[in-house]
Amino acid sequence: MRPLSPFTLSISLLVVSACSPACNAPAVTPDTASAKDAPDDAAPSEREKARQNLPKEEEIREAKGVGLDALSASQRETFFQLINSEPSACGAAHSIARSLRDDPKCRDSAIVAQFIADAIASGANTSAIRDALEFVVKSLTPLEIDNAGRPIYGSPNAPVTVVEFADFTCPHCQAEAPHLREAIDQFRGRAKLVYRYFPLEGPGHERSRPAAIAAEAAHEQGKFWEMHDLLFAAKGELDDDDIYGYAQKIGLDLPKFKASYQARKGEAQLDTDRALGEKLGISGTPALFINGRMLNELLFGGTVTGWIDDALKR
Repeated sequence: MRPLSPFTLSISLLVVSACSPACNAPAVTPDTASAKDAPDDAAPSEREKARQNLPKEEEIREAKGVGLDALSASQRETFFQLINSEPSACGAAHSIARSLRDDPKCRDSAIVAQFIADAIASGANTSAIRDALEFVVKSLTPLEIDNAGRPIYGSPNAPVTVVEFADFTCPHCQAEAPHLREAIDQFRGRAKLVYRYFPLEGPGHERSRPAAIAAEAAHEQGKFWEMHDLLFAAKGELDDDDIYGYAQKIGLDLPKFKASYQARKGEAQLDTDRALGEKLGISGTPALFINGRMLNELLFGGTVTGWIDDALKR
């Protein structure tokens, strides 16, 4: 599965892209706002406070498990300066360097240290990297997502849960859907997919809600994924008569389906999912969470398989 969006690390500017796919809700995202847009008197972040409060210690000149072969001598100096001055990614009151040396259970500090090394090798400066770390460390912190009653693809007992927030009128969601299922299949019972609605509005998304309500009506009869596949394959053919044809094609009890669809019975679930997505910081679709961590292309190759691999190692 390809990354959701491109990103650039450069000498003068770092644009951190959390989720900037083709289908966006009207909202400010990390693509459209950067640290330079913040007010001059903005309060320091929690990470900045932790950075300022790091104890003064002798510089540690080792980074076990971090690949530094691509760094020149001067770049290695920058790397060690950063890992000694940046707080642990696990919330401890010491540096990343000390985490690498003394806290082998802190996997996230090792991940962040490798990110720093790769960013330096790409030509990013210290300021850009520090700006990126605010987002990178936050993205490693799992968020709570209650998926009770939601459609599941794969083994319900799988240790890794991939939650997708998507919209049936989003071309990018349509393109990614089969690849996402293929990625789940690769892990042979160790990963499962949960679908959540994130209905979009505006031109091109007029049938977003009816399509999602149809999917929920199919879910009531245990055939969500069958309807899911037909809605994404519809290529915009989502009028009521089209939807009734899809329901008939997958063998639903048609009178029961029509009653649920026409009463817009599933709309409450759409609103619940959309509100949850906004609370989690979603601004567009598709958005993926792997065991509560929001997928982004800055880590693990930017792929869902890379993020699942990491989750299985925890």
